Amino acid sequence: MRLSKPMLQIFPKIARGINTIEGLAKVQNKSPNWITEIVKDLENEGFVIKKRAHQIKGSRIFIEVASTMHAIRLKELIMEYPSFKFEDLFADSKILFLAAVSEDWIDIKTATELSKVSKYMLERYRSTLKNRGVITTQNHLYKINEKAWHSLREFVIAYKNYAQLNGVVRWKYQEEIIYEVDDEALIKDNATGLYEYKNYGVEVGVITALCIQPKRKLSKEEIFVHSLFEVDDPRTLHLALTFYLKNKLNARKVMPIAMKYGKYTMFSNFLKLLTTKEKKVFIQGLPAYERRDFIRIASMYGVKDVH
Repeated sequence: MRLSKPMLQIFPKIARGINTIEGLAKVQNKSPNWITEIVKDLENEGFVIKKRAHQIKGSRIFIEVASTMHAIRLKELIMEYPSFKFEDLFADSKILFLAAVSEDWIDIKTATELSKVSKYMLERYRSTLKNRGVITTQNHLYKINEKAWHSLREFVIAYKNYAQLNGVVRWKYQEEIIYEVDDEALIKDNATGLYEYKNYGVEVGVITALCIQPKRKLSKEEIFVHSLFEVDDPRTLHLALTFYLKNKLNARKVMPIAMKYGKYTMFSNFLKLLTTKEKKVFIQGLPAYERRDFIRIASMYGVKDVH
C-alpha cells in the first residue's frame, strides 16, 4: 500500500474526467514529467490504467480509473464527499494505520507490529482520526467507524486486499496474504487453516484450502486463527472448537493473532461457546452451535470431558 499526497491530488482529477498528462499538468500547474511520475505510481498501485489514444489531439496516452475494486471504491468516495481532502486521511503511513483497524477491533500494540509504523505516529493518527469520527474506540481498542464512514471502510479493505494471484484473497496486509485455492497443485507446502488440521490430530475433508504467502513455519495458534476464515457452518465451527481443545490452545496467545487478522470479535464469541451449557446457541458472526453435534465430533477426535 502506497498513497502519497500527490497521488491523492491527481486521482480525483482523473476520476472527474481529466484524462491526459497535458490536462493534468495544466490544472495542477506542474510539469508533464512530474505528472507522468505520479500517474505511474497510481498505475503501479492499481488505481489507473493508461491506454493508447491516437485520436486525442496533442497526446497519445489516455488515463482512466482502473476496474479494480479499490479504484472504484475510491472514486465513489470522492464523488460522495467532493470537497473533502482525502490526502489528510490516507497519505503516507496513515493508510497503513487505517488498514490495520479496518476489519475489526485492534489495540495499538498489535497495530504497531502489523503496520511497522511507530507507536508515536499511530498515537498521533489515532487522535486526529478519532476527532474526525473516522475511528471509534472501546476499551483501548480501535476500528474504523463503519456506521459513519461505511464507504471509506469499504475502500480501505478493498485496497488492503488488492493482489494479483491465483486464488481468492481472504486477508492481506502488505506482503502477507491469506488466500483460498481449489486446485491441489496450487497448495504446495504453504497451506494453513482447516487443511492443516490433520497435522494436529483433527482430520478434515476440504474442497478448497487456504494458503499463506510468503511461506513460513506456522504455529498451531496461527493455523487455528486462519481457519476462522473458513468457519461458515455448524460443522466447521464444531471442528474449530475440537481443534482448539485438542491442542490445548491458550486464549492469551491466540487473541493477539486474532486481532492481527481481523478476527477479534469472532474469537471473543468463540470463547463463549467453550463454557456454555446451552443445547443450541446463536451468536452473531458465528454459525449455529449445537452441543450434541459438537460432543459427537469432539469424541471422534479423542477430546474428552466435553459434556
